Amino acid sequence: MKPYVICHMVSPLDGRLLVDGWAPKEGPLRKPILDEYQRLHEAFDADAWLAGTTTMKEFATGQAGAGESPSSPPDRPWHLADAQARHFAIAIDRKARLHWDSATADGGHVVVVLAASVPDAHLAELAAMGISYLVMPGDDIDLKAMLEALNQRIGIRKVLLEGGATINGAFLKAGVVDEISVLLAPAIDGSTGSPAIFEAGEDGLGARIRLDLASADPVAAGAVHLRYRVVPS
Repeated sequence: MKPYVICHMVSPLDGRLLVDGWAPKEGPLRKPILDEYQRLHEAFDADAWLAGTTTMKEFATGQAGAGESPSSPPDRPWHLADAQARHFAIAIDRKARLHWDSATADGGHVVVVLAASVPDAHLAELAAMGISYLVMPGDDIDLKAMLEALNQRIGIRKVLLEGGATINGAFLKAGVVDEISVLLAPAIDGSTGSPAIFEAGEDGLGARIRLDLASADPVAAGAVHLRYRVVPS
């Protein structure tokens, strides 16, 4: 069974991703908008939040291990480091680029999802840090199979996808997003080349995705919270 997936994002009127482009750190809008985004995040009462390598770099600030091979092969495909955890931060790190100095990220126990080519030394590094991991078969990660495995192994029923443009687009392209939540801020980025909150290559998503409006609610700081159901194709 696949968890219910909500892509939860914050964006200015022109749909750009990077907060610094439309809400400068010392500006009056940044704190109230990000506080409202966090309030909505908590109100969803999800079991986990999920992002890719780029977003998770903010939390994975550790150093690479010594690179020595472990004395015995680490567990594959699954290692659960904290059986008591009830809230999770899922990091999709296909190429094993992230190194951690904590087993939690934004209040969730870290679970790293990797491709089959991940070296044993990296898995041993994760286990030594008290981090759980899931190794998926092959070089690419089947997102539907990954979500089903997370539901089966640790009981995740609802997950907030809070990634960057590429991973958000990949989840939509794979047909595994059930709902889109956007906190629309009263701001405009307007800079050339700034990424959008969804990107899916040259083909885009226009022919793949149909949305039904669920709600549009004015909230704090002059923002509007939009919720759309993704209509199955």
